[in-house]
Amino acid sequence: MKHLYTVILALAITGSASAQSPHNAHLKQSKSFHPSGAMSQPSHAAIQGETPSWLGNGQRAAFYSEDFSGGGIPAGWTNVDDLTPSGQTNVLFQWSNDPADVTQASANQPLILTFLAPGASNGYLWANSDRGLSAAPPSNHLTRLTTTPIDCSGQPTVLLTMKSTIGVFDLDADTACKVRVSTDGVTWTNFAPFPCLQTGSIAPPCERFSYNPQTVAVDISSVAANQANVYLQFQWRGGWEYYWAIDDLELSPIPENELVMDYGYTSQTGGGYEYGRVPASQMPTELNVGAQVVNFGSADQTNVTVNVSVRDEGGTEIGSASTAVGTMLNGDTVVTDENIVLSNPMATGIYTAHFTMTSDQIAMDENPSNNEKYRYFAVTPDLYSMDAIGVVPDSILTTTPTGTGSFLDNTQDVRLVNYFEINTAEVFYGGEVVLSTANTDVGSYFTMSVYDTADVLASPPDLSSPLTQSDIRVITQTDLDNGGVVGLSFLDPIMLNPGAYFVSANMFQESGNDLYILDDTTVPQPAIASMLWIPIDDQNINLYGGNGTAWAVRLSSQIGVGVQEAPALQGVTMYPSPTTGPVQIRSEITGQMTVEVFNTLGTLVQTTSFNGTATSLDLSGNAAGIYTIRVGDGTNYSVQRVALK
Repeated sequence: MKHLYTVILALAITGSASAQSPHNAHLKQSKSFHPSGAMSQPSHAAIQGETPSWLGNGQRAAFYSEDFSGGGIPAGWTNVDDLTPSGQTNVLFQWSNDPADVTQASANQPLILTFLAPGASNGYLWANSDRGLSAAPPSNHLTRLTTTPIDCSGQPTVLLTMKSTIGVFDLDADTACKVRVSTDGVTWTNFAPFPCLQTGSIAPPCERFSYNPQTVAVDISSVAANQANVYLQFQWRGGWEYYWAIDDLELSPIPENELVMDYGYTSQTGGGYEYGRVPASQMPTELNVGAQVVNFGSADQTNVTVNVSVRDEGGTEIGSASTAVGTMLNGDTVVTDENIVLSNPMATGIYTAHFTMTSDQIAMDENPSNNEKYRYFAVTPDLYSMDAIGVVPDSILTTTPTGTGSFLDNTQDVRLVNYFEINTAEVFYGGEVVLSTANTDVGSYFTMSVYDTADVLASPPDLSSPLTQSDIRVITQTDLDNGGVVGLSFLDPIMLNPGAYFVSANMFQESGNDLYILDDTTVPQPAIASMLWIPIDDQNINLYGGNGTAWAVRLSSQIGVGVQEAPALQGVTMYPSPTTGPVQIRSEITGQMTVEVFNTLGTLVQTTSFNGTATSLDLSGNAAGIYTIRVGDGTNYSVQRVALK
């Protein structure tokens, strides 16, 4: 089962619905609650990017390497836990050549489910802080893995690199996880392999998890340069964390010129939100863009400039920006931030933002391939989505499924909640989702709802009063055969005025048939961009941020979106409507039929069955309102609405 990460939402909300800045905390299901510090809107550096290519493509000549292909911890290395008391499970590094061995310590988190280092199948080392415990351990561990001495004589600079993945829950990795260097095995100098990684919501590489793998690069020249005996020690002080895996350890000279672009970002609404699709009517007149650049070379880089060019599908530039950074010293990091003026309205289509950089030394750069980045988004006639499935190239798209089988005891009314900003008043008629066709079963169903941010971000959150909602939509084999993009219409179209709103897909398991929706994890997003609501929660929190990145839950202004041409089960009639209670159901098809009645929130309130062509219901015990009645023969279904007076 998946585990949950919470966003504490206790905010004063005034005026119209608008974006909020939540305090972030975290919860690991079956583990105790540990609130993190308050955090305002995440910075681009904390929420954006993909695995940085610090090192190039193996162009540097390593004078020391260890790929852990020898079948165990290298001879002579020491491996201890100096804090865990006797009688408790120690946390020690262990050897493996199965990338999935770490799954046992991942808490089923998709981002760290397996160790994705390229050479992991040949061997790697990892430490299991989770240990399969059902509760937090009474004491911390202090894990120390120490190498034999390494000869760095004749090396004026020394760069330590490795492929690594770590996940933390109790103690921040930026202070509790260290690479230590010594020339005598007694006096140690500490270096931070994960300098920004803290507990909190899921936003690699600075919250909860590192990248998987993260290419760690640490300049240890201050201790190791020109030294004949250099000891490395990997030290981890942890409580109840996930795991730390390392592979492909190398020591090499630091290149003279190595300017690296870590990531680029394109935010239509600001705040770090990167929508995959935005209707032309909702596109702002400016696009917020920028990039993070690091000077990883030993030499100063002068006249550094970061450029962004936004182009349409035909390659025509429709906007650009340049930032003159100036001189960057060794180790300097710069995040640029510009606004590009756009045409209004923008033509529909897919747009590409190309981020590049120049400097006086760029022609001598060690690895030119890490000097550029790309971002993608689409302008559409009517579809609004956080996800970019079908927009970004398949070669870089990453997705994970979440659904009615993901969370313990939560098979009914699991809600995936997306954040949308409306710039121009517009009527929206419904939405759509993208199913994980490999996990979704015919017969499962979902509904959709729209909420004001004042309700969702209240303390406690209130998702019981949607602004509008849809009928139920039963999944058919045709839906799965056609790629899993399934739309539906709201019961009442809704005019959304400028402000911020949440849209949810509410998933229901039916007779063991599960429904899963894709999460686009290609581009990390702020914690409230895609939240999770579960009805059964022993912590009574229910609403969580950080479990989703960009749910494939979309909003549409298309009239008739998702309307099916005909019911899947033909020949079913229901009457009268409105009614004071009695409802007659007739079917032209004879057989064993099930009847289910749902209220406007999608809650199942009544069931019955019949064998034949007719039955009757009495709804008089329910509150007045619109009810959805679903009749099915186990394979096909007819869904109709009845008004109860």
